[in-house]
Amino acid sequence: MSHLVKAGKSDVFVYYSGHGAPDVKEKKGYFVPIDCTPNSVNRNGYPLDLLYNNISHCKARSTTVVIDACFSGGSDSGMLINAASPVGINITNPAAHWKNGALFTSSSKDEISSWYPEKKHGLFTYFFLKGMQGAADADRNGKVSAGELHSYLSDTTEGVPYWARRLFNGRDQNPSFLGDEGIDLRGKVQ
Repeated sequence: MSHLVKAGKSDVFVYYSGHGAPDVKEKKGYFVPIDCTPNSVNRNGYPLDLLYNNISHCKARSTTVVIDACFSGGSDSGMLINAASPVGINITNPAAHWKNGALFTSSSKDEISSWYPEKKHGLFTYFFLKGMQGAADADRNGKVSAGELHSYLSDTTEGVPYWARRLFNGRDQNPSFLGDEGIDLRGKVQ
């Protein structure tokens, strides 16, 4: 990927929506491709830390990563990993190594990421897109900063946490954010 990035000029934006799963032994997160067997995700999944490492080598002007997936091993239809309970994983703060970086995730810790059946999106994706269309522009200046978007997504009375509780009988889902709150996301993503 770094050969596609113009140093100091490119804005890197990565968006993943799908399943994630933990490696039970290593307690590391993996993206789960369609042909992946979650019980052996360490052999056929894509390591989350590899993505973060690859991005950290890009010399981009800004980096924004958005992940609508959880790494608990759970899903609406049960556990992705046979005969297991949700597993917590260890993730270091990748945004600390990115200049002008922002990392949004749909849920925190061992929470699962909810689907929004009525809207045919992940719950987080629905609110992320709505926020990027301007609903998150709290100061109405025509820009959506990473900080504004995080506040919008995390609002406990109208955002993802409220709707997860309302739609799924009290389910906890708290989006997380790491990085530079001042990044203008709307200027970078159209």
